[in-house]
Amino acid sequence: MSRSIKSLLMIIPFAVLYFGARSMPVEPCDFLHEETYNQEGILDYCGPGDAGFVDLTVRKWPLTMNLRPLGKIEINQPCEFEINLKEFDGSPLAADEVALSHTQKIHLLAVDSSLEDYQHLHPVPDDLFDGIWRFTLTPHSFGEYRIFLDLIPIRSPRRVLLSGSFMVDGGEIKKPAYDQSRSFETNDRSFTLEVSQGETSADEYILTFKARNSDNKPLVLNPVMGAHAHLVAFDWERNGFAHLHPLEQEGVVGPVTDSIARDLKFSFDSSRIKQSKLWAQVLLEEDEEETFIPFSLDLVNDADDTN
Repeated sequence: MSRSIKSLLMIIPFAVLYFGARSMPVEPCDFLHEETYNQEGILDYCGPGDAGFVDLTVRKWPLTMNLRPLGKIEINQPCEFEINLKEFDGSPLAADEVALSHTQKIHLLAVDSSLEDYQHLHPVPDDLFDGIWRFTLTPHSFGEYRIFLDLIPIRSPRRVLLSGSFMVDGGEIKKPAYDQSRSFETNDRSFTLEVSQGETSADEYILTFKARNSDNKPLVLNPVMGAHAHLVAFDWERNGFAHLHPLEQEGVVGPVTDSIARDLKFSFDSSRIKQSKLWAQVLLEEDEEETFIPFSLDLVNDADDTN
């Protein structure tokens, strides 16, 4: 028997095992970002925090998205959009083929060129056509909006990230403000983000999120999408993002359901991103709508401020 045939026979069992595991159905994900793989099937990193930045200009996944508006795009006016999602073989990605993750099928992150208008939306599937998803977005700035999709196909425990864009024409395009800001106030409420060096590596930072009322007492945080808060960090070029969750949820299976009134800590891996715009998303007590809080970090030029 030739050497090439022997090599082939040795490879076949591993190939059958790999593709067999890939084809087996899995239970719907109770928690987003349990595992993250790239297109080659290599595990990038694990854990509910997913503290690493993912650059979508260099990372690709075997799904495609086609984004198109269903009406005229105008500033401060709602516009409905349609997304056509297809798998690697061209078949549509139907709603029953997407796992629930953080209580939703698809998480859509939209941000303008200045990074001052950030919106977190959840597309809904079309009733008749598989692979068609729709959402409504109201842009508040001129220029290019970047769209990021975060989802988990149910037949494979692999987080998938996709990106697209659309333009809002007719006015001056804002540029990002690169100044560092770790505090924000609105409606007699104050929010701060404290940064300290982590213990696992030189690239790990611990971000402590604090929410206070006018008496400097902690605000009550209700659950939002299965967590007490979410942090999303964009690079200034909007090539990708990091989606962070509180460290308190490490080891917790499923979404949180209680309300709390205390500070939250997030682990942030700065190995791929040193300067970023961060948005915190919380649901405060007695509020019907979520609050979005902007921060910005510069871990290159302001390292002396970290403890």
